[in-house]
Parts: sequence; structure tokens; C-alpha cells
Amino acid sequence: MKKGFWILLTMLLAVLPASAQEWNISFFEDFDDNAFEWPLGTEIQGTSNITRVIRDSAYVWTIQTQDPNVSWMGLNPGYPESERFRFSAEVRLPEFDPLTCAGLLIDSRENSFYGYVICNDKTYSLFQSEYGNVKTLIPYTPIRDFDSFSAFNMSAEINNGWVDLFYNGESLDTYNISFGKGAFGLIAMPQTTESTEISFGALALESSDRAQETSFDPTAVDPNASENIARLVKMLNMKERIDSTAGSYFTMPDREMSLAMMGYYSCEGLGLNNQDLLLQSDIAWSSGYERPDYAGSGCGFFLRGADEYTLVEVYAAMDGGVYVNGFRNGTKVELIALKYGNWSIEGSGRLAVAADESKITVLWNDAILGTVTDASWRWSGDAGYMLHSGTNGDFGTKCVFTNGEGYSFN
Repeated sequence: MKKGFWILLTMLLAVLPASAQEWNISFFEDFDDNAFEWPLGTEIQGTSNITRVIRDSAYVWTIQTQDPNVSWMGLNPGYPESERFRFSAEVRLPEFDPLTCAGLLIDSRENSFYGYVICNDKTYSLFQSEYGNVKTLIPYTPIRDFDSFSAFNMSAEINNGWVDLFYNGESLDTYNISFGKGAFGLIAMPQTTESTEISFGALALESSDRAQETSFDPTAVDPNASENIARLVKMLNMKERIDSTAGSYFTMPDREMSLAMMGYYSCEGLGLNNQDLLLQSDIAWSSGYERPDYAGSGCGFFLRGADEYTLVEVYAAMDGGVYVNGFRNGTKVELIALKYGNWSIEGSGRLAVAADESKITVLWNDAILGTVTDASWRWSGDAGYMLHSGTNGDFGTKCVFTNGEGYSFN
């Protein structure tokens, strides 16, 4: 995304009488007509040609640009006083090509705004722009049930300093933002120089004075928790991977481990005694041999370790998979295998695992890969770092763990 952004339009709010329902509609536009006098016709801005029409109950933008990362926004200058808001729009993107992103503008103030976008490569992202500098807050993350052939609804709900992101009513993610009650609006981001058509429909801004009904209680999260861990805890609770957000935050020491014994693993415990916890660390791996056992070479965690033969392991392997296995008295049971990327004998990423009773959830670079829902390895035990060696050559397999954090659920 580049730094050049243009304000195309402003909308006046039609404030409707408050009702007894939870959400009060502050603004709604279905584009049946042009009552709000949306800009129509063709406009040239810089190297971009933008044509706007209202067609089939949608505000259709056709964009031809020589700068495919420039974003366009439609702004809303104000809204009612409230502590909770929900802004939504129906969006239709090209089915597959050209690559295009579009979405919602959030909290636009003089020199900053947040952008929640969905792209037709089946990903979503949240970013922040301050004084023209763009920072990615949530990296482009896959939407597993994305429908390439239909318009979709996307919404952002702001409550108690958090923005919760939804796709067709399903929770995608959450992030703690510094919400300053700035403007809402639209973002269009074609990632191509080809002519691109994006349709917006059914815009709605709703407000509520009623507290959010959720098992998430911000006061229950350890106030010492880092911003990233607090976000993961809230997201996991929203997605019902954990039952409670109450717990204790802790940091984990950096570690470098290596082992040149093919088919063996090594563990370094942290002296914990927990059943339910979240572990996260940046990991980097390398192999001393160019053709190791890719699936048997990797770095990760163990948890619920009653002893060295009874535990649960979660490790990212060099074949591009994350493996979750349980051991009882040395007997291995494969629980789930998940794909995080492609094979590599040298690489890095952020691995996390959250265990809550029978649910064990794996995250890669802050995005959920998958969840085991019926794990019977339910007992307290030690947890810590783990290395799987896939070769006897040279130093074998090496793992470097940094920026480790944990959260013990109450």
C-alpha cells in the first residue's frame, strides 16, 4: 500500500429514533437511488481513472490505475455518541482475477486510520496508516470458507477498545486499537493495472449502549500480558477455543537447541505444572544435512508432560507441516497434521499452541491453523521447548527460540 490516499466523498448521518433493540441504526444506504448524492461519472486523480455508477442496488467503482497500491476511501464524518459501534458493508470483488482488495475504513482522523480489507485471493488483513506510513497489524490471513462467486458482508465491531472483524457474520479476528471516534468509510485497493470493478452495497452504521455479551472480560486478563498475547486470548475465546480469559502471563527464556540423533527428540522444560495454557515463540530452524527426514525435523513445544514418555508435542517440521501428537508411556498417537507452508531446511516463523481441557489449538504467525477438539491427554504437567532431529549429519537439527511468551489459564 502506498501513501497516497484521496477522500472521495462525505456522508451525512440520518439519525433514527433509538429503539429497545440492542443495535440502533444510525445510517443505512442500500443504493436504490442516489438520495445521498454519491459522486457519479468519471474522475481522473493522478495516474488513476475512476468511474462510479449506481447499478443493481450497488455503488460500483471501475478503477484503471498505473499505481496498483493506491487506496480510495469514502468517508463518514460523524456518528452518535456511544461506546459500541458496528460498521458493515456488502462487497463484491472480481471472482479470481485481477487481484483486488476492498473493505472498511475505521476511525479515520486527520493523520491516521485503520483499514480492514478482504481480498479475492481469500485472505483478510487489518492495517493502520499514520502520517502516510502503513503498518500491518494482522497479516493477510486465509478465510477458509471464502466464496469467490458471491458478494459477502463484512463488518467491524468496536467495543471497549477492541475491533472485532467478521465475514458473513462469522468471527475472523480481533485487535486492540486506540479508537478515537474518527470517521468510518470504504476502501478499494486493486492490486493491478488492469481495469477493476468493485461493488459496495447495503452500508450500515449501528450503535449500542448495551455491553457486549461475551464470555470475554477484559478485566480478567492479566494486566501484565503483552498486547499480542491479550489479542490471542480474546480471539481464542471469541472462537470458543478456550472457555475463559482469566489467567497469568509469563515470559519464556530464549533457547538454542541442537541434536544430531535421527529419529530422536529433546525437551527443555520450563518448570511449569499446568494443564491449560498458551505458549508462543518465534522459532528458527536449520539442518546440518541437506536431505534430512523433513517430517521428523522440526521445532516446537511439549505440554502436559507427566514425564519424558507421557506428553503432548506440537512442532513445526521442515516439510511445511505442524504435527500434534500425544504420548502415553511412550506410545505415540497422531492427533492432527496441519500445513503452514512449503518445505525448507532453513526457515522461521511464530508458533503458538493453546490447550484448554480437550481442545488443543495450533496457531502459525498469529493465525489459527486448526484445533483438536477431543484430546484425552488431560492432566497437569511440565511444558517447554522441543526439538525433533531428522539427521545425524554435522550439528543435526538446530532450533532457536526467541521472544517466548506464555499464558496460564485459571
